[in-house]
Amino acid sequence: METDLNFALQQLGPAFAAVMHALSFLGTEDFFLLLVPFIFWCVDSSFGARLLFLVVMSDFVNALLKWTFHLPRPYWVDARVKALESEISYGLPSGHTQSATAGWGYLAVQLKRGWLGLLAAAVIAGVGLARVALGMHFLGDAIGGLIAGLLVLTAFVLIEPRISRWIAPKPIGFQITAAFLASLAMIAIMLIGRVLIGGVSDPIAWAQLGSPIDARSLQTLITDAAIVFGAGAGLALLNRSGSFNARGPWSKRLARLALGLIVLVILRFGLAAIFPREPELIGAIFRYARYVIMALWAVWLAPWTFVKLRLA
Repeated sequence: METDLNFALQQLGPAFAAVMHALSFLGTEDFFLLLVPFIFWCVDSSFGARLLFLVVMSDFVNALLKWTFHLPRPYWVDARVKALESEISYGLPSGHTQSATAGWGYLAVQLKRGWLGLLAAAVIAGVGLARVALGMHFLGDAIGGLIAGLLVLTAFVLIEPRISRWIAPKPIGFQITAAFLASLAMIAIMLIGRVLIGGVSDPIAWAQLGSPIDARSLQTLITDAAIVFGAGAGLALLNRSGSFNARGPWSKRLARLALGLIVLVILRFGLAAIFPREPELIGAIFRYARYVIMALWAVWLAPWTFVKLRLA
């Protein structure tokens, strides 16, 4: 059976599972929520912005591909396989593996360090293995995530410089409008995709064996669209207000990181507690607003605050 590899890996004991959890984290949203602000605020804001857009677009493509294939996860179809983590989306392709491939691959491609290339390859392979061992994906899902990540990475490396050169000299109003229209286009694609799979039902057995499934949720796609608008508008505002230099003494860089992340976490969880989640349309609107605010903080207001506090 296709789940035999999942089952075999899960027999290797709790220590092995702990290592797999650690490797899996390197492909998560939470990991990039730490890495991208660190690079943007403490290393190179331009590089950090590009990495942010790459990770977001990879996530968006992954969600659409999951809808396209609408295939199960191993623990949805085989009671022997335990869900050592929990996911509500479809299985193919592996989002963690795709994010790791795109994100870590971009670091290796742009920084051109031999050791970083080896590290990136090891992390990508480790994340793929971890997702199989944790019962989240079949081996084919992980390979699919690798292929999708490589395609997204290649497209981004080829297209992003042209878009940046085209939009950089445009007026700030044009740049903000373009970011908003790009966000709306993503939402339109999302809604069309959901309509197209509306007539395809999932086997009841998937939900009976697995945890609750909400594989057609709009949350991930709404988040991605919101970040594109918030980050795009934030970059336009940042460039108008003056350049932000991410360099300086490491004491100030780490102070920036701590302050910025504290506010980011407060916005993420504080607004989630305040904003309504139901009905779905209202929840989607407020989720969009929450992530626009978070992106504006990370890309524009945080650097402005750092300068005012003489941390940058």
